[in-house]
Amino acid sequence: MITKRQWNMYRIILKLNLYKIMSKIKFYLFTDSEKDHRIRRFREESAKKNIDFQIVNLYKIVIQDNQIIDQEGNVLKIKKNDITWILANVSTGYVVSKFLKDRNIQVWPNFEAVAFADKFITNSFFSGIQVPTPKTVFINSYHMDDIIKAIGGFPCIIKKNISTVGKYVEIVKSEKEVLQFIKNTFEIASKNILPNNRISFMLQEFVKEAKGTDYRVLCLDGKILGVIKRTAKSGFKSNISLGGTAKQIPLPEKIKKYTKKILKKGDIFYAGIDFIKKGNEYLAIEVNTSAQFKGFEQATNINVAEKIINKLIEKN
Repeated sequence: MITKRQWNMYRIILKLNLYKIMSKIKFYLFTDSEKDHRIRRFREESAKKNIDFQIVNLYKIVIQDNQIIDQEGNVLKIKKNDITWILANVSTGYVVSKFLKDRNIQVWPNFEAVAFADKFITNSFFSGIQVPTPKTVFINSYHMDDIIKAIGGFPCIIKKNISTVGKYVEIVKSEKEVLQFIKNTFEIASKNILPNNRISFMLQEFVKEAKGTDYRVLCLDGKILGVIKRTAKSGFKSNISLGGTAKQIPLPEKIKKYTKKILKKGDIFYAGIDFIKKGNEYLAIEVNTSAQFKGFEQATNINVAEKIINKLIEKN
């Protein structure tokens, strides 16, 4: 029989061992923008746990042979129990993620999550597991009569398949506007000297009754942390980064059901899963495996950064 004194001593030893282990952990945050709010939050929570925190700019590293050299010319010596998290465009992130995975280093969000960065592939995934989603077609031709008919005509939404924070998403009302959107996107991309711009487009039905409102469900390791209702400042884009507002709401039963199915079938570690409402139904529109959480933390008072780090320590 363990006495209370022995149990307390055991707990102290466990804590000391935990701190010893954590003192050896380093958090490598790979990013293509050092202005990202999540960087500050991860740094704050890492400091509380005595975890060394290092930002690695993905546009300033050199990947050579069996090593990664950072912006200061240092070879990154990433250990298996270190934390690596990638906040970056999907192309660059894919290369680093694959490089580290091939060397048995766990990367988060996990390598398999990269596919969800493509909005059309995500939509196809929803359809394949019988989760309601807006009518969507891939643009594979400039002859669009059949494509437009398939989604119910104009107005509709055009999206660059890989994009974030509401960029490259617009309502279009004619074939001319579709072609202009494509032309403008290619012109912007041509100014980017990086050779990793994969560009494709899709059209999606415009759900007018959604009225610039969507529902963001934040998930971690198969569990739902909570849901916020996001409302656009103007127009139809409800992204917080574009001025939208957010408030916590009770989790609708249908969203809960669909989210659990998405998490299970997609084997998703971390994501913001977005829904819009059409009549009495909720339609899944996106899985963001590198979801921002500033608005979510503010609306819910849930410390997302801490939860992520705790879970990564447990996983590693």
